[in-house]
Amino acid sequence: MVQRRYIKKKKPNKDFPYKPIPKHLLWQDAQSQTGWLTKEQMDKLRPAQSKTKGWIYEETQDYIKTFGTYSIDSEDESIEFGEVICIPKNWI
Repeated sequence: MVQRRYIKKKKPNKDFPYKPIPKHLLWQDAQSQTGWLTKEQMDKLRPAQSKTKGWIYEETQDYIKTFGTYSIDSEDESIEFGEVICIPKNWI
């Protein structure tokens, strides 16, 4: 008989004020090239299709700020954010 491991479910941190991004956020990002391009390369150039997972820091009518990682200081419980992106809403 195979013994199953019991995995304790983590309780959500009620002091953490940021909502997770449901599934993922799809958006278009600008592309650039600094060198010379042929006509064919110019014709093929399109915005990048991007996906973001993580948490929503702030959302307004014009933009959404997200972060993918965070760290909570053990001494003063301040939060630092990593993988921060501010995406214009018209890019989504």
